[in-house]
Amino acid sequence: MVLSDMASMRLIEDVYAYHGGLPLGCMYCVQGVKIVIFITGLCGDKCFYCPVSSQRLYKDVMYVDEEPLETIDDVIEEAYNIGAEGASITGGDPLLRLKRTIKVIKALKEVFGEDFHIHLYTSGRFLTVDVLVELERTGLDELRIHPTTQELWSRVELAVKHSRSLDVGVEVPVFPDKVEELWKMMLWLDRIGVKFINLNEAEVSEHNVEQIMSRNYSMAKGRPVIKGSEEAAIELVKRATRHGLKMKVHYCPARFKDYVQMRLRLIRKAMRLAKYYENVTRDGMLEYFEVLHGVEDKVLADIGEATGGKLLLPTRLAREMGLMGRIVRRYPSLRGRGLPIEIESVSKKSYDAA
Repeated sequence: MVLSDMASMRLIEDVYAYHGGLPLGCMYCVQGVKIVIFITGLCGDKCFYCPVSSQRLYKDVMYVDEEPLETIDDVIEEAYNIGAEGASITGGDPLLRLKRTIKVIKALKEVFGEDFHIHLYTSGRFLTVDVLVELERTGLDELRIHPTTQELWSRVELAVKHSRSLDVGVEVPVFPDKVEELWKMMLWLDRIGVKFINLNEAEVSEHNVEQIMSRNYSMAKGRPVIKGSEEAAIELVKRATRHGLKMKVHYCPARFKDYVQMRLRLIRKAMRLAKYYENVTRDGMLEYFEVLHGVEDKVLADIGEATGGKLLLPTRLAREMGLMGRIVRRYPSLRGRGLPIEIESVSKKSYDAA
């Protein structure tokens, strides 16, 4: 349902709000056709609100779509698995591992072509003109800067001034007591020619909950986000429309990332990796029926897969035959890993069935 009380402000109920359209990188997210590359957990900042888990933050580890990343081939494989049309490179701060980041961008562009859209997140702390030129030369399409201190806002101006083909934007969490401060910054960003600003709902995680609560913020009822963050962000989108800002202003709620973007990506991946006896669930998991008691039936074995003394069959067929066993749901991964912690809330791995 689309609600609109202004000419160019759009509020998509329970999804997102925007003024002036969506940044191109966000359009790929909305469609679920983007892979997420966590290039390193190393970071030069200590933001109290950082939601990155302790298993990743300040550690030089790599992931692609929640799976541990070992080689660049893993990145290429994952992009192929979901039929990706774009990628985001995040961290930590990717600029702390610039050579690695450049190598990944080059590989994706070489394999999938120049139209494969890539955007990168950074605080700007390690951004220089030389780094900017190298990223642009390599093929980066969009730079999203998250200034963590007042002094780092100058890096946004540096990026706008010296980039030739990059879309330069800003991405920040919204705190309900910082609306006026952020609005003044938005007016400045619009004046210097920033293409967009993404306003994120401030998330509460196991890693940052103590720091957030110690600053007198409270958690929204039934949701792991800061109370009032959404209302503040939507108010800023409305102001952008009233004042006719030239830059795009986009509000992205946490629930959209968790239950829309991730689910769409899982569904695309599951559809491409499903075995002939597996069904793709609405949560993007691969489902099959595991017969618990041996069935010596060649016809059934041909319909499903006999492996490790078990018979795996299409769920519907097994139910129609009244077979005893259990329904299993697995994360769509070629490497056979279990369900990553980050998406356990999206779907259960398996459950028993008569």
